[in-house]
Amino acid sequence: MLSFPAGHQPRYKDFSIRAISDETLREGGERAPFGADDRRKVRLIEAITQAGVTDIDVGSGITEAAFVRSVLDAKHLMGRIPDQAGFSFNLTLKTWEPLCEQLEQQLPRTYLGDIYVSIGMIEIDSEHRLFEKVVDRLRSIGVTKLRSSLLNAFSSTVDDIKYEHLNSQIERCRQQGISLIRINDSVGTLMPDATAVLAANLVHDNPDVTFYLHGHNDRGIGTANSLMSVFHGFQMIEGGVAGVGNRAGLAELESIAAVFADNNITVDAAPLDLDKLSVAARLSEKTFLAAPDPYRAVSGFLVRNENAGIVNVPDYLGVSRDVEYFLNRIGLFPTYIRQILAEAGMSPETLTSETFINEVYDELAGRMDSLYERKRVEYEQLSRQLEEFYDDMIRLDDVQTCALEVMGRHRSIERQVYSKAA
Repeated sequence: MLSFPAGHQPRYKDFSIRAISDETLREGGERAPFGADDRRKVRLIEAITQAGVTDIDVGSGITEAAFVRSVLDAKHLMGRIPDQAGFSFNLTLKTWEPLCEQLEQQLPRTYLGDIYVSIGMIEIDSEHRLFEKVVDRLRSIGVTKLRSSLLNAFSSTVDDIKYEHLNSQIERCRQQGISLIRINDSVGTLMPDATAVLAANLVHDNPDVTFYLHGHNDRGIGTANSLMSVFHGFQMIEGGVAGVGNRAGLAELESIAAVFADNNITVDAAPLDLDKLSVAARLSEKTFLAAPDPYRAVSGFLVRNENAGIVNVPDYLGVSRDVEYFLNRIGLFPTYIRQILAEAGMSPETLTSETFINEVYDELAGRMDSLYERKRVEYEQLSRQLEEFYDDMIRLDDVQTCALEVMGRHRSIERQVYSKAA
């Protein structure tokens, strides 16, 4: 089992990283059950880049090459995207042939030279050096900037044999002149302590390579893993606004930005704007037809709302923060009603009346009870509608049904042709 290199020292504050890589568009598009239109995706890219994120992964599908063209047009011809923003397109050794064709057909060589292409699953067909052949093919059509995305199967420990296999893949990348490498935790099983050991060793053993982690949130620790990777040496960090990504998502960029701000961690490529990242996070929900999350950390649309009642511990501790207060039955106390009215300027004489305070209490309690009953009915309706909204996803059975329908149409046409011929 791997351990920290000798003399390794983590860094938790007062340092900088090179850049932030955003996966909202690519993984958001993959997760969205009904897809998303290009116009809204471009608007989302504008919002993300205006928040200071400069490295955007824009897609991996056959139709996405044309979308990359529209994004680059928006940047170079329309000026809608900052000059420092760069874009990456993903392909794997399972999908490279049609994607290379689409890139060559859709993008002029000037645009091909402007984007990164990320190559994944490089171990496929290694005996025939497929990875090296794909690199040559991409360079032949005009792609000059490459990065690689490497899989790992680590969990709570880093196995020496698997680590050596990972280093052998890094060496293959190095031989092709690739020095920007993403380490994938694609199923979200990596644990933060293992992430720390992995990052420390990779940076120690490969000082010429820039690393970043692709940390999924299947166990709810994607953001923790991504932060741990830069605390222990990785030079970039990746995520999605609102944590957008496959299944449970990726690290939340707005949460990362908040931690960076708290600990004086800066980004060389561009300063981050936390408020704009939160705006982009909420826009991503509209873009990919996702149910809005009111209480998502940092960017949820109700996350700054707090119970103003006596149960409010942060206020008791004197923690200063930007919040909007509300009251419910749990936080409703006569003592606090008196305090609220006193702070609003009501006369002390009035507030000495217990009868008056209790009447206000009873009135508010009655309103809250009635409001709950009404909102309970509304919630049941909304919840049912939301579940029904997602019922229309295309499933694997639908592929079979579609194929049978197509076969049926072909047979019908054949019968008509045969009938006419007879």
